[in-house]
Parts: sequence; C-alpha cells; structure tokens
Amino acid sequence: MKNKFLALAAFGTAIIGGAILSAPVNAQIAPGTETETINVDVTVPEILFLRTITTATVPITPADLVGGAGAALLTSNGGTPAAFTGSDQSPGSTLVTGSPFTLAAAPVSKTITNAYIVWSNSPTGNYSVGITPAGFAGITVAVNPASVGVKPALGLVHSTASNIDLDVTLADTQAGTYSGTLVVDAFRP
Repeated sequence: MKNKFLALAAFGTAIIGGAILSAPVNAQIAPGTETETINVDVTVPEILFLRTITTATVPITPADLVGGAGAALLTSNGGTPAAFTGSDQSPGSTLVTGSPFTLAAAPVSKTITNAYIVWSNSPTGNYSVGITPAGFAGITVAVNPASVGVKPALGLVHSTASNIDLDVTLADTQAGTYSGTLVVDAFRP
C-alpha cells in the first residue's frame, strides 16, 4: 500500500512538472512602456454663504448716558427698560445749568457681538460686506465704518464671526424701545 501511494505521488508530480515545463512562456511588458497624458480641468464654483443672527438687543446703560460727566444714577424700578433716578446740588447759591449728561458730544458706540459669519472661497481671496440700518424712527443709528468693507475669504470650512459696531446718537432721544433692521450684504465686486 505504501508503495502504491508513493508511485501515485511520483506519477502526479511528474504530470504537474511536465505541465509546467510544457506551458508556453508569455512575454512580459514593463509598466511605463506605453503611456499617454490626459489633460483634466477640475472646475470649482465660487461660493459665498452668509449667516446672521435674527435678533439683537442693544442696551443703552446709564454709564452710556452719563459719559463720565458726574451724574450718579440709581435704579428706580425693575421695569423694561429700567428707570433710573439721580440728583445733586450745585455748590453755593448759583445753579450750574450745564447738563451732567454728555449725549450731544458724540454717539454712543455699541457692539453686536458675533452678528454674522461668511464662508467664501473667493478667487480674489476676499469679499466685501455692507451693512445698512433701516426703519429706525426717533433715533439715529449708524454703522461704524470699521464694520464694513473688504474682509479676507477664509474658505468654506473655516471662518470667523464678525461683530457689528453701531454708533447710536442719543442727544434728545426719549426713553423707550426703538426698533429697526440692519441689512447685511456680503458680496464680491
């Protein structure tokens, strides 16, 4: 039995070896022997995406109204907006008639923090922002020039939120809530 097994194994090896030796040899062609070049243009569209907040509250504080002129104000009630009271006396028997408030001197600067963000892959590397106040009645609201103009385009993945700085003129403004809108326009000229 052992001899039959060895004979069969030897016969099988001879058949396989003969098949390997009798197989035709295929020619090998090395990579890079025949090459061609294809010109490819990848076109990426320009994107400019603007996201803004929907509502902003810009509180004017007693310190904004006093402006360091010397009037001390205390909270009178918890209303909205809150009411404040204060008093002082002029030295001697002559009344000082100058206002302790500095409202007419300059507008009050207020910042709306993280008001908008723009994602842009502008081919010029920048875009522009214009912001226009609209609908404010009874109060003057202007956008500070530092909040508008040319901004760097940081791409479609990373960007930086931007503030809007307002200049609010309060010289003869009555107490109350004044509403309007800011139209934010992001564009690439």
